[in-house]
Amino acid sequence: MSTPARSSTPHLAPSVEPVELLGLARDVFTGMFQLEELVAADDDRALFVARHEVLERRVALRVHFRPDTPGRRWFERETVLLARLDHSGIRPVHSAGYRGDWAYRVAKWIEGESLFDAVARGARPLQEVLQLARDLLSALDYAHSEGVIVRRIVPTGLMMTRAGRAIITDLRWANSVLPYAGPDLDPGAESFLAPETRGGRPGDPGSDAYAAAAVLYFAVTGEQPPSNPVEIPPPTTLRPTCPRALERVAMHALQADPARRYLTIEEMGDDLLSDLGEFEFQTSTTPAAVDAEADPLKWEKLLRRALGDDYELLSPLGAGAFGRVYRARDLALEREVALKVLHPYLLTDRGVVERFRREAQLAAQVRHPNIVDVFDTGGRGGLSWYTMAYVPGENLAQYVKRNGPLPVDRAVEILRQGLSALDHAHDQGLVHRDLKPENILVAPDGRIQITDFGLALALGGSDDLRHASHSGTPAFAAPEQLLGEEVDHRADLYSLTMVIMFGLTGQVPFSGGTAESVLARQTLGQLPDLSAVRPEIPEELVRVLLRGAAQDPADRFPSVDAYAEALERAVRRGAKTPWRLVRRMFGVN
Repeated sequence: MSTPARSSTPHLAPSVEPVELLGLARDVFTGMFQLEELVAADDDRALFVARHEVLERRVALRVHFRPDTPGRRWFERETVLLARLDHSGIRPVHSAGYRGDWAYRVAKWIEGESLFDAVARGARPLQEVLQLARDLLSALDYAHSEGVIVRRIVPTGLMMTRAGRAIITDLRWANSVLPYAGPDLDPGAESFLAPETRGGRPGDPGSDAYAAAAVLYFAVTGEQPPSNPVEIPPPTTLRPTCPRALERVAMHALQADPARRYLTIEEMGDDLLSDLGEFEFQTSTTPAAVDAEADPLKWEKLLRRALGDDYELLSPLGAGAFGRVYRARDLALEREVALKVLHPYLLTDRGVVERFRREAQLAAQVRHPNIVDVFDTGGRGGLSWYTMAYVPGENLAQYVKRNGPLPVDRAVEILRQGLSALDHAHDQGLVHRDLKPENILVAPDGRIQITDFGLALALGGSDDLRHASHSGTPAFAAPEQLLGEEVDHRADLYSLTMVIMFGLTGQVPFSGGTAESVLARQTLGQLPDLSAVRPEIPEELVRVLLRGAAQDPADRFPSVDAYAEALERAVRRGAKTPWRLVRRMFGVN
């Protein structure tokens, strides 16, 4: 799912002065945290986004101001409860303590949005609702096994990560904390509380089943359920496409009489799973039964079913070793995207799936005019995909095939833009490892955009920069990459240089197909003779390109900046001595 940035407007009580409070908190936590933002506050508590100075990561810093008050004991009991639980669907607490009169706890900062904010844009896609059901029921089942009844689950306290996973963040009214809790002042909370728990009364597992069903009802219909259970209409009256299985299970759990609901969360989950049919809770890593090349129509049908009502396929854009690319419409955001579906055989290993997600998340954080934006990753039904900005036009390989070799000034401009993109990506700790003409898109305005950052390593079977020998395209991969040696940013400089040589000559620098044949030609130093093929290329530019394509990484430019500076010097010198180019073109010494 695509997630917007969190609101820039903090949720503050009228009596809170945000600038004063943020300044005071920075003084209190000097040496521990760098406070970035005040997210919410009232007279007793505040939530900050902070950076842990030792661990160098973002955290959620929750603070209670008033010692020797009932609210302090309440804060402490919730902190102890959160720290005791260890489940991916419940926000973990890393540490807690006191600074003067202030009590605090440090928890994971969740990049995403609340379910309330997500539904404000409309009812959620069906597969997202089903994934929410899996996450929520799994977290509640674990909590119950630890003797914890959550009681109160409201959309504002349920966070949705960028990967579409749900996390419970609020246990203030759990059964074990209830004796210390203050009044619940949220007027909308009643609709999500089981009737028997309203008014501060404790609950049981069936009460949590009611709360979970109310949340799922809200997500699938976009409407808050009436507080009176007998007045709740079936979800299909508000959204006809709601799966009947989900409707039946939700309405069963939303019974007014606790004795008529599910007795346990496990029973509720099993009932839903047994009747879901084609819908699946989580990304499958089982290879799809349909081969894309053998039966493309069945493959596309399978993909359309897997995408559900998240995306609409519009047209195929291409295919490669990693999968197929389609032009698609994001139905939630109403925009066109490029959707790349990975070959199922690449995803049979859960480790590969996790590496792919991690690399895609990192690539999604990179924003640069010459890098294609990555929006989202997803998968179900044995298929996995990611979405990125749709760039109308063609890739550099298609462009050169249609127009012939690039003019020198055009090649230089592409090299400039490519170096700018690599400089930004390398600063973010991201190395491409598979630069080739097919991964460089040419927009209608002539600007280039590089795609597939990080994908090669994600599918290469390694978590670090070593042993990436089969993660790049041999004809454009650096020698150390083909040898399985350590790979760093200089491999990208080599590959980009090979791409530019291809653009200038119209020929793949090292043809032959296999890594072994390419490596043999690299070892012999059989680079294209640019001066012979294109006499008008300035000698200074040829020397820059030859250094960028040096076989030994130590002989290449040490950084993007050094490469860019050498390029600009060569361009300036070439512009000052055009008579040398004329003499070379006509063979005059």
